[in-house]
Amino acid sequence: MKLMLKSIFACALFVSLPAVAQEANGCPEGSYSIVMSPDGTTLSILFDQFTIESSGTSASGKPRKICRISAPLNLPENYSIGVYKVDYRGFAKLAAKQETQLDVQYFLGPRDNEHGRVFKRKIKGPHENDYSFTETIGAGQMKRVGCGTAAVLNVGITLSLDGGLRAGEAMASLDTTDAAPGGALVYHLNLKKCP
Repeated sequence: MKLMLKSIFACALFVSLPAVAQEANGCPEGSYSIVMSPDGTTLSILFDQFTIESSGTSASGKPRKICRISAPLNLPENYSIGVYKVDYRGFAKLAAKQETQLDVQYFLGPRDNEHGRVFKRKIKGPHENDYSFTETIGAGQMKRVGCGTAAVLNVGITLSLDGGLRAGEAMASLDTTDAAPGGALVYHLNLKKCP
């Protein structure tokens, strides 16, 4: 059984609800949820309908969906929090010469800072399957927050389709893969006592 102190951390780390989706965008309120693991080591963002599609009949621009989420975190007093790994999961159906791009910008803190992260990946067709990526963040590559500063996870996501969209239908989504644990975005967290 885990130490009682760890249970206190897990309770204190509970995400303050509701998280705020800023501006009218691809993840309106009620279309996503934020879940903290019982032990406080992961924060998962799950989407109900974060999907882009192209019918293959129009050449007007490339379909794109943008989502911004700000999730306040409650930390135990005299502790800081950091992100050391992020998992990304979704599904794409693409014909040859079609592609989808996932761009995720995120940072911890009340305001944007120079220690945020940008993650970009392309999936090229032909592809009709789940996709998953893992980003490992080395020590010192992302600013920690806490120790008296507000702890907020700010996430900006762009999902787009490009390439030969006239070749037929294309779609991409950011969501949980079948039977996979966690969510579309899973942030792996660690706590440290303030000096």
